[in-house]
Amino acid sequence: MGVKCSITPVVCLWLIARPAATTSSGVLPWLHNFAPTAKTSDLTPSVTNRMAEWRAPDLSCSAATYGGLAITAEVAPAPGAERVLASFTQGILVLDTKGELIASTMPFGCAGSADELVGLAAGDAYIDRPVIALAVTTGGHRESATWLVLSRVEGSVVAPVFAGIVEHRAGDRTRAGDVTLLPGALVYRTPSGMRTLWTYDAAQHRYVPPGDGSQRADRT
Repeated sequence: MGVKCSITPVVCLWLIARPAATTSSGVLPWLHNFAPTAKTSDLTPSVTNRMAEWRAPDLSCSAATYGGLAITAEVAPAPGAERVLASFTQGILVLDTKGELIASTMPFGCAGSADELVGLAAGDAYIDRPVIALAVTTGGHRESATWLVLSRVEGSVVAPVFAGIVEHRAGDRTRAGDVTLLPGALVYRTPSGMRTLWTYDAAQHRYVPPGDGSQRADRT
């Protein structure tokens, strides 16, 4: 398999058994072993209009015309489900049960005509807090890339815990990768086929890539 089992016995069992992957019903087809409590790929202008109460959209960006994504899920420590709003030019906003803004992240930078949000979900990633999963495509007609970004609410910030390209398009050629969630870790396969095992660092609140000598990558 090419990945050293040097993290926890549970992760080792997952890597050896390789259970059948589950996806979020096509919303995030690159993310496996993820059980979303909410998901959507429906872009609507009403979302960006709501977000404009706190952050104006960049109308010079082509992605602004598509609208935004919205789900309701428990993503913050406080009791009750939050409203998660996402827009390419307005970032991610998390509202509490009273509709007050409690956390946010910066918008994405416009790169070309292919800019758009692909899907939004929230659920259990087998770490200490639910994650917000967002797929974002950036680029233009000739070349573009889809990023998978996993984030968690940390205070007043929607903080990324992992980000990686899961699909790359150049001309007529498309190459796809994926992310498989494990207890306290994830396996990231890039569009070029490079597979690496990332471990979740609870102190840093993020997944840490290999590089300490205990893990290695292999090409599949």
